[in-house]
Amino acid sequence: METVGQILSIGRNSKNLSISDIATELKISKSIIIDLENDNIKNNSDIIFNIGHLRSYSNFLELDTDSIIKKFKDEVSFNAKEEKNHITPIVESNFFKIEKFFAASIMLIIFTSFYFLFINQNDNEVDFALVPDIPESLEPIVEKANTFDNLSQSSDIKKSNLINKSSAIASTEFDEDLTTVATLKILNSTWLQLRDEENNIILSKLMDKDEEFSYELKLNYNITAGNAGNILVLIDNEVRGKIGKYGDIIDSFVLYKDFTN
Repeated sequence: METVGQILSIGRNSKNLSISDIATELKISKSIIIDLENDNIKNNSDIIFNIGHLRSYSNFLELDTDSIIKKFKDEVSFNAKEEKNHITPIVESNFFKIEKFFAASIMLIIFTSFYFLFINQNDNEVDFALVPDIPESLEPIVEKANTFDNLSQSSDIKKSNLINKSSAIASTEFDEDLTTVATLKILNSTWLQLRDEENNIILSKLMDKDEEFSYELKLNYNITAGNAGNILVLIDNEVRGKIGKYGDIIDSFVLYKDFTN
């Protein structure tokens, strides 16, 4: 029974193509093509990226890509199961169990003590301080002082409201200029990865046909894709073209509002 690597190798030889020819045409490194033909792909963090290469390779050789991808996933899954069978289970010793129980007991004691000391208070009555009566001769002075305090507080509140309102208006006007939305529409199955400006992964998966992903252009996401010719770009629902040509592999590409291709 032929493996995926053997099918690819036979298909390439039937077209009289060398590994260098495939690498140049699909912009895939020779080492990846050799690993694919030798069935040397592991089920690790690069598996989705390698599936994208496999799909491009199979399409180029005009093979039954869907069945090859399914066969590849079955083979990789089978290898992963074999590796798991050789893993020796770790048995947790009684010492660690006692240590966990002791830690849990300490936490329970601390929580219970905190509850009874600070939270559960039965004395809910409000104690009022005794204030001596104000002499009649001082009452007009106190009333005048209270009046000035109220006027001052009212003025401060009005100023604060004006500042908050102006800040809110400025913020709204600023955001309205930055709501341009980019949409990546997948024309054929393609591996796609998006990272933010701090290199955090936002999306990393093999996108299926007709799938879409939208984001605000101001986020400046870096786009990496296995086949740029299968990705259509829309900006504010206006079609601007594809990110690249069929078979192009792009890395850390950033879309801008004036993109056209």
